[in-house]
Amino acid sequence: MKRLVLILAVVPLLTAVLGVGHAGAASDSRTAPSMDSPGYWLVTSAGATYAFNAHDLAQGSQPDIGASDCGNGPGPPVASVITCTGISATADGRGYWVGESSYFVLDGVGQYAVVGIPQGTVGGRCTGPVSAGLYLPSPMVGLAAANTGLWLATADGGVFAGCGAPFFGSMGGTRLERNVVGIAATPAGDGYWEVAADGGVFAFGDARFYGSMAGARLNSPIVGMAVTQGGRGYWLVASDGGVFAFGDAHFEGSMGATPLNAPMTGIARNPAGSGYWTVASDGGVFAFGDAPFLGSEVGWQPDAAVVGIASRG
Repeated sequence: MKRLVLILAVVPLLTAVLGVGHAGAASDSRTAPSMDSPGYWLVTSAGATYAFNAHDLAQGSQPDIGASDCGNGPGPPVASVITCTGISATADGRGYWVGESSYFVLDGVGQYAVVGIPQGTVGGRCTGPVSAGLYLPSPMVGLAAANTGLWLATADGGVFAGCGAPFFGSMGGTRLERNVVGIAATPAGDGYWEVAADGGVFAFGDARFYGSMAGARLNSPIVGMAVTQGGRGYWLVASDGGVFAFGDAHFEGSMGATPLNAPMTGIARNPAGSGYWTVASDGGVFAFGDAPFLGSEVGWQPDAAVVGIASRG
């Protein structure tokens, strides 16, 4: 059964300013990166963002990055568990969305508040956090920036359109073999794909199905998805670093079969050519094909696990 939920004003509890992290030697937020060159952002589960050859767009500047919108911060915790779940950049590289999933217990029942937080300039009338509804039975697992607004995806396959983004359908209400783990938009912004942990891919709107890993034996679950520049293919990445290419996506290498210090959590395409980056939960970034290595958070002790990567453009 398809679902469309009107975006509601976010609960006051979730409107604290997003924390800002230091990007380390590879990035200086005082400089203006060329829009002709690639760059990327990382985000942690506590909401800190790290910019590499990209503008530091997070609102505000807090020395204690633990006091961020996606974490309870110092002092007594609030009566919920708030976690950031991913990041998605706008096509022009002037802004990005950070996803937030908050777990509540209401009348003895566990529920979630699912929120998208804009940073920088995201276009349209999106000027503040937006919610997929006050309470949901399933947590957010990914988000995708639209030409205007965004799409939020939950583990049960639900997709929620906000700030003017059109709704094209979802896997909500459909029995899934494994939970959905991510969502990616088409370049034209007229569709999106959902991807499940077993490698199943589901296409909506102008998104086309180019294949999946559903039914194949995977060593580790799929954790992320990136789309090629023309939208006629995509890559999937597994937690062990394995990468799988479909359509016009070219396989440029992976960390599969290589011992990792931490599991992989995301993938982003190189917007200035071919190739892609993958990111691990310890902040390690791995570059493949023409994608240049621009830095990582390894050795800089990020405030929490890195949960996503988004490329600029």
